[in-house]
Amino acid sequence: MGNEAIHNPAPGAARGYEAIHRCLFLFRFTLILLLLALYHFSGASANLADGLLDRFGDAPLRIRFLYLTITLFGYYALLFPLSVYDGFVIEHRFGQSLQTFRNWFGDSLKEYAVDLCLFLLFFSVLYAFLNASPHGWWLAATGFYLVGVVLLAFVAPVLLLPWFFTLEPLDDQDLADAISSFFAEMKMPVSGVYRWGLGEKTRAANAAFVGLGASRRILLSDTLLDRYSREEILAVLAHEVGHHRHRDIPRLLGLSVALAALIFFLTARSLHAWTLAVGLSRSPGDIALFPILLLYLLLFSLPALPLLNAYSRSREYAADAYAVAAVGGAEPLVTALQRMTDQNLVDPLPPRWVETLLHSHPSIARRVAHARAVPLPPKSTS
Repeated sequence: MGNEAIHNPAPGAARGYEAIHRCLFLFRFTLILLLLALYHFSGASANLADGLLDRFGDAPLRIRFLYLTITLFGYYALLFPLSVYDGFVIEHRFGQSLQTFRNWFGDSLKEYAVDLCLFLLFFSVLYAFLNASPHGWWLAATGFYLVGVVLLAFVAPVLLLPWFFTLEPLDDQDLADAISSFFAEMKMPVSGVYRWGLGEKTRAANAAFVGLGASRRILLSDTLLDRYSREEILAVLAHEVGHHRHRDIPRLLGLSVALAALIFFLTARSLHAWTLAVGLSRSPGDIALFPILLLYLLLFSLPALPLLNAYSRSREYAADAYAVAAVGGAEPLVTALQRMTDQNLVDPLPPRWVETLLHSHPSIARRVAHARAVPLPPKSTS
């Protein structure tokens, strides 16, 4: 284990850190809604769409591509100061980030490139569905959402993560052998165990069991490997195994797809009703109405978020229970969770309403209490 004195946050820092990020999240979401409303009702969206139509004539694919590209660029430009404050200033103020502004800005450009590609692909296909079937497009959109999420699960660990972080085979052979033996006992095949280079960017620790099929791999951050015991690391990995044993990924995927279908359905009906109510000559598939489409998608997503989070929290408790049973006791998981609380500046017991509405994981304090209450099978005396 490494030096525990690497970083000691001030008492109460975690609560302040999370409170600031929570306020910024709510502020950003509200600001996006206001910007979308202004974009539409000021006539800016219609002017852009009509200008592109005048310039390129009957070329709907090109018009949508340019409209969406310009719109996303405008969004990033307007919210860039907030992104700097949230992602760079606050992280440095609380001692979490180790990046220079140049490196942080480079990562933000990479994120923009990824977002732009996904944004263009998703909404270009969605508008193709919308124009082909103005009333039934939501069904096709749901299917496309499902396919997209599954493909990202395959592609992200192989193509996207290495673009942002250094991933190297774990060089601690003893630990690698212990992990391989542990996963063999759990009958969980993986393609490899990798050292995840978070330490060049942040003090936070993390571990992940990512990918599907041939791309499934174990990622252990260097910030975790340098400070946690072997027993704690195995307990964290056992938690991830629990998710796979319980089929939590397909369960959560199924719930998210069902909620997405409902959101698309409500958006389709609302968008059609709105165009009739205000007497618009534009059809719902007109790209000029994109701000209204996105407004509906965001607004209908709001009540879905607590439902998805509630189910996710229940699966976290189940995975913790699996880890306790797998490693033969609660303490390795408990000490790992408590260590992450300090290292990642996590509020161990946030207000109940915050956890209910915004958190996909239970509070650390509740997870610790739950883990310690997990009954263990009696030891064999034979």
